[in-house]
Amino acid sequence: MGSGIRLTPAIWRPMADDRVLQIKQANDIVDVVGSYLTLRPAGGAHKGLCPFHDDSRPSFDVDSRRQRYRCWSCGKHGDVISFVQDFEKISFREALELLAKRAGIDLGPLSPAHQGRAQLLDTLRWAAKQYADYLLDAPNPDADAARAYIAKRNLRGDTVRRWGLGFAPANGHWLLQRAMDANIPLQLLEVVGLIAPRSSGDGYYDRFRDRIQFPIRDPRGHVVGFGGRILPDSPLADRAPKYYNSADSPLFNKSEQLYGIDLARQPAEKAGYLAIVEGYTDVLMAHQCGLPQVVATMGTALNAKHIQQMKRFVSRVVLVYDADEGGDKGVDRALELFVAHDMELAIATLPVGLDPCDLLVRDGDEPFRRTLEAATDALEYKLAGAMSREDTSSIEGRRRVVDAVLGVIALASPNGGQAGAVKVQLMLGRVAKRLGLSDETLWARLEELRRNRQRTGNRPGGERGGSTPRFAVAHASGSDRSATGGDQERQSSCPNVGSAPAVPEERQLLEVLLADAGLVARAAAEVQLEEIAHPGLRKLLSGLYALHAAGEVPSLDQLRATLDNPPLLAKAFELQHVGQEVPDRVASLTDLLKHFRERRERSVRQELADRLHAVDDHTHALELLRRLQNRSEESGPGVDAVIAVSTHRP
Repeated sequence: MGSGIRLTPAIWRPMADDRVLQIKQANDIVDVVGSYLTLRPAGGAHKGLCPFHDDSRPSFDVDSRRQRYRCWSCGKHGDVISFVQDFEKISFREALELLAKRAGIDLGPLSPAHQGRAQLLDTLRWAAKQYADYLLDAPNPDADAARAYIAKRNLRGDTVRRWGLGFAPANGHWLLQRAMDANIPLQLLEVVGLIAPRSSGDGYYDRFRDRIQFPIRDPRGHVVGFGGRILPDSPLADRAPKYYNSADSPLFNKSEQLYGIDLARQPAEKAGYLAIVEGYTDVLMAHQCGLPQVVATMGTALNAKHIQQMKRFVSRVVLVYDADEGGDKGVDRALELFVAHDMELAIATLPVGLDPCDLLVRDGDEPFRRTLEAATDALEYKLAGAMSREDTSSIEGRRRVVDAVLGVIALASPNGGQAGAVKVQLMLGRVAKRLGLSDETLWARLEELRRNRQRTGNRPGGERGGSTPRFAVAHASGSDRSATGGDQERQSSCPNVGSAPAVPEERQLLEVLLADAGLVARAAAEVQLEEIAHPGLRKLLSGLYALHAAGEVPSLDQLRATLDNPPLLAKAFELQHVGQEVPDRVASLTDLLKHFRERRERSVRQELADRLHAVDDHTHALELLRRLQNRSEESGPGVDAVIAVSTHRP
């Protein structure tokens, strides 16, 4: 990605400033952000957990009066458009188009990038309808078999329709043919993982065949992929996996998705927790029975990305295990993950041999509801399990319990900040109390286990990798650059970051101009780009000047369309915010322009003085001295000293 201003061809010119303003006015920032996050009123603003870093307390403020947001922890700052940009990871133009569509505003032709994304979403929406229509309306034997399977799972018709269940027939080119009949480019179907090229290179085939289709939606309700369940009596059942998810695509990543999150997020906020089960039908039956705070992971792997997503809506998660299959490894790895995050984890165990769907069908909603509400704190669950297997009246038994619990905590990332440290301290305090040990003893053993882990890379008990148990933790790789702000581009492009902080007057000039586009013309007439030493500020000023020269409104809303540097854009919002607090920006600009004139004059005088000091020709020296003295009339006190020093020649 580039790091500065790029002037684009005419087709990419920024839209009129009033159109951007119209879109912003039609999309209240509290409503838009509230559709992504859980916000609560706090004084004159709304607060929530910041989605751009691992927030451990509500540090994200949304100001409805100024239509701005700011995280007081990681420094993210902007308006409704920049929020959508950052959250959806899309361009400025794409964010405008998304918000315009939300408000019913026609912007004309879509940009190629957003057009591509919109086409992918439209393709998936079209496919979901094809599958659903086949399931509900097709008079074919295979559709009858699919309907019989769904009926056997006790799913009602209204549930099937609400969730958009469908069926992909066994014919290996059914969807392919329908797409060609509808003139849908096959490349789109391939990108979203609905078809794949044959190994022979001769055409494509349908990836989903003879499967119940479960559309997978993002938190905003867009279909982004599918999960397919093979029919039990399918001739393909012996050589194909029971469940088959969409391949990763620009819209779908199975390590991030939660099945049912679009319909569970608001009920979960009311209930105060999200419950995570294993299967699609478990989710469907829970919602059908009046327990809509239930979701499922794709492939049963719970990871840090899931935690980040769930933290936007709840602070508590309940993992539901089958009593005969959950196992200690699943609990251990889930506990390890939650130790490092500011969320509460509880474990709910079902009766032996029953999954949530079976329990709900057999006994109704009340037993499952009680199971969720009686879920055991994960640490307590782990501690109780370890104590039940050991003789805690013996020293060795108690030592093994300590190592079983601390071994899991030692695996957790120690980068949870102060909140994480407090959480670990509270956990160790509880273990110490239950086993009659001192906190100091447990801390010493924990540090020893952490050192052992760093030295050997082993998990507790010598386990190194191995198969992934149900609800096993799949660690996210890398770090969140937006949270740390440690990239080189940010260091080199943002004011007051890095080794060369901005000159105050340069920063103040940008604050005033970003807050009032009407002052840019006056600044452009007096201040040259070369006079701005800081590279980030110079890029911002260059963009404002370019807009002014092109006859566009030199505002931040226009500038951001050509600014290909997210950290610098974030700094621009901060500068604008400061400038908006200046009571008299016209007077402030007048003072700043005077400062730049005086700075230029000092520079000219210094250059003349340097030349006078270096020249050997007497006539040339007199000419330079006369020019230097002539400038003294406009230069104020101090020029005589410069002249005296310059003319004191050895």
